Amino acid sequence: MDTKRTDTTRSPGADPSVTALLRATYAAPKDDGYWASFEQRVMARLQDAPQVVQWWTSFSEWRTAGLIAATLALLLAGGTIARDQSRQSAARQLAAGAAYDAVFNAAAEGDAIAFTGRPRSTTPDDTAARYLNPLDR
Repeated sequence: MDTKRTDTTRSPGADPSVTALLRATYAAPKDDGYWASFEQRVMARLQDAPQVVQWWTSFSEWRTAGLIAATLALLLAGGTIARDQSRQSAARQLAAGAAYDAVFNAAAEGDAIAFTGRPRSTTPDDTAARYLNPLDR
């Protein structure tokens, strides 16, 4: 079944009295006074409207909510940074205290602190001396 109405003919069940009533209801006013007063009303509304409407005027209603949201975001970020810095500072102090205690408690208990290093390795006899120490020339 074709549901599109492409022709302008009446449907077979159209009622002429209903059609006449609808045309009378939706017809444009025939009185010239209506159109003159309509023009005056439109022009009066245009004069009351702001002269220049900028694109950002629609955001003026959201200004307060945006400022509150930005302030809360900054406070939250600042609090997070401050808490992270205080935790890092406390961790550094604990690490420094542990290192201090490890060295000085060992010395106080009478344990000897020994510093060790790697002994120098010897080079093969056939290595040219000038390549070993560039400062000895």
